[in-house]
Amino acid sequence: MAAQPIIDVVDDNPDIRRMLSLVLNTHGFTVHAHESAEAFLAEERTAEPRLLILDVRMPGMTGLELHSRLLGQGEKYPVIFMSGECQPHETTAVQASAPIAFLWKPFNTQQLLQAIQEGMKHLSTASA
Repeated sequence: MAAQPIIDVVDDNPDIRRMLSLVLNTHGFTVHAHESAEAFLAEERTAEPRLLILDVRMPGMTGLELHSRLLGQGEKYPVIFMSGECQPHETTAVQASAPIAFLWKPFNTQQLLQAIQEGMKHLSTASA
């Protein structure tokens, strides 16, 4: 496989961003944490492979809206959605977007690492 991907965590909750950054850094991943979809879009993205962990519900642009916008711009990243609560229409929209995984908060480290491993398989397939 190519280079280790950058994992972008996009969540409005600073505690979730901190926790995910700590856990993923401990497991050897490079993590960029963003407080909003808008903050993610404002950051210049380099050519390294990326995997996104997006909160479904955030003020302003939601994780679903961010994913849709990226796809519309031709940016296709493996996505893991996460949420503490969702309305049925949001759950349906998440499933329709074909994410790598949908994790209900709180989730455990093993679930997260499994989802990331699956996302990395998609990255290696896409670059082959």
